[in-house]
Amino acid sequence: MIKKKITALLLCGCIATSLCACGGKEKKDPVLEIPDFIVEVPTGKDPVVLQLTDTQIIDAGQTRPGRGGVDTNFWATDQVEERCYDYVAETVAVTNPDLIILTGDIVYGEFDDNGTALLGFIELMESFQIPWAPVFGNHDNESAMGVDWQCQQLENAKYCLFEQKELTGNGNYSVGIEQGGKLKRVFYMLDSNGCGNASSASMENGHTKTGSGFESDQIDWFTMQIREIKELDPDVKISFAYHIQQRIFGRAYEEYGFTNVNTKENPINIDTHPNKKEGDFGYLGRDMKGPWDGGYLVWELMKELGTDSIFVGHEHCNNASVVYDGVRFQYGQKSSEYDRFNNLMPDGTIVGASYRAGTPLIGGTVIPISEADGSILTPYVYLCKNAGGNIDWSQWE
Repeated sequence: MIKKKITALLLCGCIATSLCACGGKEKKDPVLEIPDFIVEVPTGKDPVVLQLTDTQIIDAGQTRPGRGGVDTNFWATDQVEERCYDYVAETVAVTNPDLIILTGDIVYGEFDDNGTALLGFIELMESFQIPWAPVFGNHDNESAMGVDWQCQQLENAKYCLFEQKELTGNGNYSVGIEQGGKLKRVFYMLDSNGCGNASSASMENGHTKTGSGFESDQIDWFTMQIREIKELDPDVKISFAYHIQQRIFGRAYEEYGFTNVNTKENPINIDTHPNKKEGDFGYLGRDMKGPWDGGYLVWELMKELGTDSIFVGHEHCNNASVVYDGVRFQYGQKSSEYDRFNNLMPDGTIVGASYRAGTPLIGGTVIPISEADGSILTPYVYLCKNAGGNIDWSQWE
């Protein structure tokens, strides 16, 4: 059963439909009825959204026959807490978010053919009793369990905000932030598709797409909904969250020397850059893989619709966040030690590896939102205490 119009966090702490089970009054503002889900945040504070990304859990115990390159010790089944869960739990506990968004690749699907890695992660996220909104990445769909089964597990989870629409991809939905009876911001959670190795079970539903990027039905859906929201309240702010970046991300980082050529050999640390702008931060450690929207048509539409922020994952060694053309472009901080992740070396350099080459840089990105007008305040990276902690980059400038 699909959960609709859920008020995921109320002052009373209950989860209910638009009529609160503890006797709260039904919502009156019609704009609040448009997003698929509503997260109500108490007044007197700036709402906090936490971005986690690319947990990409690998269960070496489910390795397919003949698959090479698997570290059966580092990625052993019983290592999931150390490689992922402990980092996620610490990040959530310290940052205390009102909403958690996950920008794709929850599991490495080919290492979760029996679905236990996804079920374990759902159990972890549910334990926080905080609304969480995931999107599919380019590896989730590989599981032999298939995307319809995966979507059903997410929809069944009490605190998970997720909806499987009959649109291209798997899971396209919107989450509104409400405060003081006003809709402040809406996050459009979309499947950017691109799972070239999707399992046959995943392809059976007819709308799983192997190529990356949004299809016209996805674009029509969010365009219609955003215009409906803006007609009722033009002050509502708009964010997008998905997995694979558009080509416009490359343009956004050009001022820091990003050319999308040999970035691994010539990484960019914005935190030590001499021309760092206030509010920009992070690191670019590899080129963009599979960027889409080469003609920038979707980007121009998103701008026209009033989008002020885009949050993606996919590039494990990138966690940069910059404002370009009035829009924040953000790669989330890698949230596990599965597959490739950044390591801080004693000399201050950062090395990407699929093992512990130095101090692993693992955590999440915090997105504060202004209570006054719903605008994005300056985000920042939280690195777990044993995974980088608070780095003073000035010693390496």
